[in-house]
Order: sequence, then structure tokens, then C-alpha cells
Amino acid sequence: MTEIDIFNDRYEHVGTDTKKQAHHHGLWHRTFSALALNPSRRRVMLQKKAPGRYSFDRPDYADITVGGHYHAGEDVEDGVREVHEELGLPVSYDQLHPIGLRQTAVTLAPDYIEREFQHWHLLPVDVGLEDIPLADVEVSGLVDLDVDDAVALAAGDADTVPARFASRVEDGGLRHSDGTLSRAELVPNYLALDQLYLRLFVAARRYCTGERGHLFW
Repeated sequence: MTEIDIFNDRYEHVGTDTKKQAHHHGLWHRTFSALALNPSRRRVMLQKKAPGRYSFDRPDYADITVGGHYHAGEDVEDGVREVHEELGLPVSYDQLHPIGLRQTAVTLAPDYIEREFQHWHLLPVDVGLEDIPLADVEVSGLVDLDVDDAVALAAGDADTVPARFASRVEDGGLRHSDGTLSRAELVPNYLALDQLYLRLFVAARRYCTGERGHLFW
């Protein structure tokens, strides 16, 4: 099993362990996260995860586009491999826009405790939903929505918004369809607490208007 770096709560490196043990014992570790957006079309994309990825039941939420754990010894920039693995897009780290570090701790199940230093990025991609191959079988689909609708949904100003979906089908291909995304389909903890969805969507909207400096969420 892949080893990951372990830290104390001040982000000082203290050793390595497996991802399973880190979550079982609530050890501090770091992760890579990115919200994909298409600036020219003013769209953002969320990810649907395949079932069975956790040791506990988890609803099929529309989660952040890309996320994963750093391997032991990796630098922050090396996290871009998650984009390659999950979306199948040839992206280099200098194409990303870092927007900050989120330190979070939450118990999701008795044997699954998240204590993470999350390195967050905006991921500008000038492609449509149909052009994303979804390389990772652990990703069941993507949700594409207007950035203003995303802000309204996260802020609680709308209960549902129009969305376009890419969903994996039995033969391994993707089916594209139009529909709606509801507020209830977003990760509840990302709506409450520090309003992660809202902060990310606002940062994405500012990026779409041409802002580049101090997009800290």
C-alpha cells in the first residue's frame, strides 16, 4: 500500500504511514484538490465518485472535481498527477492557479478520520464536458454547470439549477445528458462549516471575469 507523509498539526513532517492507517488513527496528512472551470464558457465542473470507495456508506454527492493524497516524498506540484489520473487531461502544474491551504479535521466514521492539509487550486480547462475522457474508473461521472448558478446553489439562493452530466455506462463509455442539480446533492459539510463550495465558486467566478491576483478563498 502506498505510503504518505505524516505531519503534526503545525504542518511539520513527522514520518510516513499508509493512507488507511492515517485515516484510521486520524493522522495529519496532505492532499491535492482542484476545482475545474472553463473561463470562456463560465462553467464549473464537479465530480461524481464511484460507489464502494470508502469504508462507510456515502451518498452520491457532486464533489470537488479532482482530489487525492500526495505520495510520500512528493512536492506540492506533483499533485497534478491527480488531474491526469482522474480526468485523463494532459495538464501541467503551471496551468493551475493555487488559491490556498485548508486545514480541516472531521470524523466521517469511527474508522475514518480526516485530518488534512488540503492544497487547493483552480484548474482552468478550455474544453467542454464531452472532451473529458474520465480516465479513472473510481470516477463515475462529472457535472457541468454555470458558475453563477453554482454560486446561487451554494449560497442557498436556489434549490436546483440546470446542469449537464457525463455518466459512465456499463460498457465503460460515457453518456451525456441534460438535467438539474439540487442543493441536496452537494456534500453537506462543504455547504456548512466554512462554506467551502461557496468560497470556491466565488473564486472561480472572479477568475472568469479576469481576476488573477489574491483569489484566496
